[in-house]
Amino acid sequence: MNTIDDRGFLSTAVTENGADRPLVAGTRIRINFAAGNVSLSAGCNIVGGRYAIEDGRLLTDAMGMTEMGCDPPRHAQDDWLATFIGSAPTILLDGNNLTLQAGTTVISLLDREVAEPDLALVGPTWTLSSIITGDAVSSIPAEVVATLQFTDDGQLQLAPGCNQGTGRWAAEGGILRITDIGLTRMACPGAAGQVENAVLSVLQAGEIEIEVEAGVLSLNAGDLGLQLTGR
Repeated sequence: MNTIDDRGFLSTAVTENGADRPLVAGTRIRINFAAGNVSLSAGCNIVGGRYAIEDGRLLTDAMGMTEMGCDPPRHAQDDWLATFIGSAPTILLDGNNLTLQAGTTVISLLDREVAEPDLALVGPTWTLSSIITGDAVSSIPAEVVATLQFTDDGQLQLAPGCNQGTGRWAAEGGILRITDIGLTRMACPGAAGQVENAVLSVLQAGEIEIEVEAGVLSLNAGDLGLQLTGR
C-alpha cells in the first residue's frame, strides 16, 4: 500500500545537519493522514489541518493547534513541529517508511501499525489520560486514577475516578454500548468527583464511538470524549 491515505506514522529518527536532534524524553512524533486532513503530535498538543502533496512537497492549510497545558520543553517542541510542518517539507514514502525534510532537518517515520500494533480491547487495563470537551483536551490531575477493564464475557470493571463498580459491554461496528453500571456510593469531592462525572457522562451516553489505535483507546459521545492508555 504505497500511499499515505488513511495511514499513521511514528518517528524513528530526527536529525539536523546530519546529527541527532533529541526529542523531549518520553515523546515521539506521530502523524496521521485521513480524508485530506493531517494531524501531528509530539507528546503534548495536536497540530492539524488540510494537506495536499504537490511536486513532492507536503503543503498544509488552515492549521490549528489544541491548547493543552504542558511543560515548557514540550510546548517548545510543539512550536518547532508546527513550524516544520508549515514549511512545506519534502515528502517521500517508501513502503512503510516515510521521510519528511525541510532544509537540513529530516524526520524519519515508520507506519504506525508496523511500529506499534493495536492492542486488543479485552485484556489490558485502560487508564484515563485525558478528557475531551469539544475541541479542548484536558489532562488528568496526578492524584486521580480512573480505569476500565473489559473481559471477554461482556463484563466491565470500572473505577471512574472515585468509586468502583461493574457493568456490561458490547461492541459492534465501531459502536460501544455499556449497560447495567453499578457503583459504590462514596462521596467524591474535588478533582476526583469532576473526573468521575466526566467519565460517567461518556459511559452512560448509550452509543459510544470506540477506536483503539496502538495503545490508546478513544471513547466519544457527541462533544464529550475520553482517551485511555492500555497496558
